[in-house]
Amino acid sequence: MDEQGIDAAVCAGAATDTASAADAAVELMLTDDQRTALEHAFADSRSCLMHDGAMVPFTILCTSDGFEVTGHPGEDPRDVYESVRTLLAREIPEAYVLAYDGYVDLATGREDAIVCETARRGEVTAALLAQPYERGEGAYAFAPTFYSVGQASHLYPSGAKPIVSGLVALEAERERASLDGLGLEPHLDATPE
Repeated sequence: MDEQGIDAAVCAGAATDTASAADAAVELMLTDDQRTALEHAFADSRSCLMHDGAMVPFTILCTSDGFEVTGHPGEDPRDVYESVRTLLAREIPEAYVLAYDGYVDLATGREDAIVCETARRGEVTAALLAQPYERGEGAYAFAPTFYSVGQASHLYPSGAKPIVSGLVALEAERERASLDGLGLEPHLDATPE
């Protein structure tokens, strides 16, 4: 998968006191699949809010077979996060996006927002992105784009490692198999750092 940068301006209230949104731009490195999942998560969240007036938190998993969407209904955030952690421990996807209805604290006060957390397997943290919105009489007004609002701990189980290239892993396996009979140690290390 190719990585591409995505520019996301930091919400004005989350930026430093004198920085403009343009000055506080950050670049997130996302895979093509992660970018696609993120765009779908925001679009599906907007659609749910506009048509149903609410949304159930959901994940989009980026797997070798494509994308998997799973809802995470829960009584409180702990239930939702536990459901996501359980799913990630079972599936160990290449990347995930968790979308939920939340809020962001801006200089103008607290605003409702669609919040997405995204991380790849092996990353230290998850990126937090938000698209603020306002509720009106039977309608929603969404910010024109989403913004980076910080980082959080990823939800992968501890010890989840980055993906090892299939060819490197296959070569290492073949070398170990051929050297096992000779009592020699392989020199190729296919374990990611």
